[in-house]
Amino acid sequence: MAFKTTDSQKKPEASQQASSAELREAVGHLCEVRKPNNTLVFLGRVQGLDGKALSVWPAGGREAPPVIYNDEFKLILHVPQKPALVWTGNVCGSSRSFWKLDNLVKCHRNEQRVNFRQPVSLRANALCINAIYPDSPRGENLYYSRLCKVVDVSLGGVQLRGQDHYRPGDHLLLTNLWLDQSQPQPFVFTVQVCWAEQISSVESRFGCFFELMSIRDEDRLCAAILELQRIDIASHSS
Repeated sequence: MAFKTTDSQKKPEASQQASSAELREAVGHLCEVRKPNNTLVFLGRVQGLDGKALSVWPAGGREAPPVIYNDEFKLILHVPQKPALVWTGNVCGSSRSFWKLDNLVKCHRNEQRVNFRQPVSLRANALCINAIYPDSPRGENLYYSRLCKVVDVSLGGVQLRGQDHYRPGDHLLLTNLWLDQSQPQPFVFTVQVCWAEQISSVESRFGCFFELMSIRDEDRLCAAILELQRIDIASHSS
C-alpha cells in the first residue's frame, strides 16, 4: 500500500510534458520502473491510461512493491523498433497489483540510453534472414545458421558476440536460446542489428533490438529476465 507525503516535488518545464498521443501509445507495452538513481524496481507492462496517469502492472503476476505517494520514479518504455523512451513521474496511486504514475515528463537526452541489461553467457544460433525483408539495406541471401554468444539481454534487445560480419540493418533469427532453464522451450527471437564493433581479429560484438513479438513471448521474456536477476542476486549473496 502507498502512504501519502507532503514533500513537494520540483516540476520540469511544461514543454517537456508527455503528450496525450505519447501516453496513449505507451498502453500495452513493456516497461521498466526505476528509482531516480536507475536502480530497477520492477519490470511490467503499461495497462491503462487515466487522464494523464499511466497504470503499470508488474510482470509475471508479481505484487507491486509498497510505495510512498508523490515519490519520483523513472519509467522506461519499450516500443518495438523504437529507441527506449525515458520519462520521470510521481506515484499518484497504488495497490498490490499496480502503480499509477502521473506528471510524466521526458528525461534529458542523455537519459535515453538508460536500459536495464542482465548480463548472461549463453549460446544461441543466429540465422541472417535479410532475404525475407525486401527493403533491407543489405538484402543478402545468407541462409546458414551460425553459433553465437549472448552476453546480455533486456526488454529491448540483446548483445551478441561472434565471428560473423553482420552490419547495422541486418535482420537475424535467434534460435535455441535458453534464457531460463525453467521455461518449457527455448526462445526464438527476430532481431535487427543496430550497431557492430570489432573487438579482436576474429570476433565482433553486435547490439540488436527485438522486432515485433507476441504478448505471450513478451511475458515469457519478462519472466526469464526476472529469474536471471534472482539467480544473479542469489549468487552474489552466497
